Amino acid sequence: MGRLEGRTAVVTGGARGIGRAIAELFLAEGAQVTVWDLEPGEPRAWPGRPPALERVDVADHASVVVAAARLGERADALDVLVNNAGVNLVRSPTLRDLSAEEWRSVLDVNLTGTLQCTQALLPLLFRSAAGRIVNFSSVLALKGVRGQSAYAASKAGVLGLTRVWARELGPRGITVNCVVPGYIETHMNRAVSSVARGVLLSHTALRRAGSAEEVARACLFLASGDASFVSGAALHVDGGLSA
Repeated sequence: MGRLEGRTAVVTGGARGIGRAIAELFLAEGAQVTVWDLEPGEPRAWPGRPPALERVDVADHASVVVAAARLGERADALDVLVNNAGVNLVRSPTLRDLSAEEWRSVLDVNLTGTLQCTQALLPLLFRSAAGRIVNFSSVLALKGVRGQSAYAASKAGVLGLTRVWARELGPRGITVNCVVPGYIETHMNRAVSSVARGVLLSHTALRRAGSAEEVARACLFLASGDASFVSGAALHVDGGLSA
């Protein structure tokens, strides 16, 4: 039996990158997985047993509420929620150049999206015998990197939410933890300049980028029974970048 056999999971932003790696690993470990994504793609693009694919905009409250209601029609409970969906700006505006629109576009997905998805799915998580919430922050919430005001603020906010929710939901048997990735080879990070990439890797103790699969394995640990007494934690998967 897999470590998530018989359990249900929602992975936001699960159609590509780290989210895709998480969804594939959870499927391999026996979970019934639903992927929420702006561009969920087609089931035939998945090897083996595909997840349920739904188009959901985590920044749009109505979209999230409707998707949560659909899930409630086919599932008695939700065991695992992975709030992975995230965006960053293609350019890296400094404080002087950051526009209000750019600020909102990042905060709406990374921070408000995490809040909205969790609130909408909380009734289903309450029905689980051992609910798990896995949020996503970033090492950029801890390191001052030029041009990352919006992204750093949003991911620092997720760290704060994780600690508060761990306190609030612990009495209901739900654990809430946060993964803090460093520089990971993903589609989103391909926009990072070679200079910035070099700087990040030079400060990474292992002197290499991480893979989406390595982050997914950390999520599996937090979602499984192996982490039954872990809550309010920030698990760094950054190769020593934050050391």
